[in-house]
Amino acid sequence: MNCTDYLSMLATLPVDELAYGDAREHVSTCHDCDRVTRVVVERERNMRLAFDQLQSSMPATQTAIRALEASRRRRIARYYEVALGVAMAATLVVMVAVRRGNGPMPVATATETFRLQCLSPDQAAEVVRPFITSAGEISIPPSGLGIIDIRAPIEELQKARSALDRFDNPRESRCAVRIVVPTER
Repeated sequence: MNCTDYLSMLATLPVDELAYGDAREHVSTCHDCDRVTRVVVERERNMRLAFDQLQSSMPATQTAIRALEASRRRRIARYYEVALGVAMAATLVVMVAVRRGNGPMPVATATETFRLQCLSPDQAAEVVRPFITSAGEISIPPSGLGIIDIRAPIEELQKARSALDRFDNPRESRCAVRIVVPTER
């Protein structure tokens, strides 16, 4: 055995195990390895004495309770991590499905029938056409009554309703103007 082998054994094994066999023979003949062994033995003894004198400021039961609480928190944190991972994966799957799907997600649409007071159905269609995009539809029933049907996304339908309320109002439009012919006296 050489010094390199002995020092690697001293670094990895307890000192008590080096008191037998080839290691004992080497340390009895090598002054340097003997000196290093004595230093290691002295340091181990000092550490044992220091640790024997240490006392916790907390009773052992409280230390055990805190250790159990920390363990429980770590276990619960793992569940949260798994749940968040599943939620993130589900979000990614939905995003990929939407991108690979038939286009954007459908927009909520509604249909509303408006009874016109002053405007003709063609005039009303011209008033609301700027507010209705290609997703919407304006239809005039062939019945000839003063009504118009609009099918569009809800936001566009609200804009169309406010435009018709403004322009199809007898108080604010010309349809309520009466021509008064002066009578002779």
